[in-house]
Amino acid sequence: MDRYVYSIVRCVPEPSTGEFVNIAAIAGSPETGDWDVRQVENESHVRKLANASTIRAVHGSLADIGARIDSQFLLLEEGGEPLSAEWLHELCNESRNVVQFSPPMLILAESSAEALDVVFQHMIIDPASRQREYITKHRVISDLHIAYRRAEVSHLVQSRVSLFVGDRVNSDVDFAVTRGHVYQLCQGWSFQRTGTGIDDLSSQVKAWGYALRSLRDGEPARVFGSHDQIARVDRDVDLQILFAPPRTREQQDVFEEARQVFSELRASVHALNEADMIGARAAELVA
Repeated sequence: MDRYVYSIVRCVPEPSTGEFVNIAAIAGSPETGDWDVRQVENESHVRKLANASTIRAVHGSLADIGARIDSQFLLLEEGGEPLSAEWLHELCNESRNVVQFSPPMLILAESSAEALDVVFQHMIIDPASRQREYITKHRVISDLHIAYRRAEVSHLVQSRVSLFVGDRVNSDVDFAVTRGHVYQLCQGWSFQRTGTGIDDLSSQVKAWGYALRSLRDGEPARVFGSHDQIARVDRDVDLQILFAPPRTREQQDVFEEARQVFSELRASVHALNEADMIGARAAELVA
């Protein structure tokens, strides 16, 4: 397990009284750069204490934090430094209004997602998560970042690349391992969506699969990464899938469709706990 730091985000409608309600949490590792922020899904208990304008202020602050965490992925790919524990201390020291942060504390965990699971279980009331705790795609992507760092190939990994095949077909791909040309493409999926989200997922997998099928068929392909860097992609490129498994019958139906797409693409498919196998394969390819 690794050492993580976490801070709880509090909504404080009347700072003068000190009354507050926990609405979110931040957790991260200053060593690996694995950071995440999570807020409650069901705010019914928050609305009993805070008005709409106060809650909007909290949402705005959480959006800024999420953007800050997302931006560091690109910085790390360019050799930058991960967010430090000082960042959390600054948030805590500078927050005195309706959004406040608890003093950072240490926690042992395998990932930021696991650290947040523990924090939410013991310190934050979220009726939605107590009914069902779904694994999001963000969690899958976070585990892939960690796997590439453990395999010591993160400096060769570009995230959120655009794949162009032929003259008309294109699709976003979560990761590309490149050094002159592309050694590996990797996509993360969570089949634990609900409602209309699971229908959208079915369409997304099919559209993504169409682009990759064109690649496998021999259409000329290239990826565009950060700063419009271009790398060519061979038709037999290593293709890896990491997924969070379905839990309901409806999710299972979409997963079975997706599994057929993955099979046709000759992709290596891994459950969430096998992320390190993808990082190890990337290291083997570029060695």
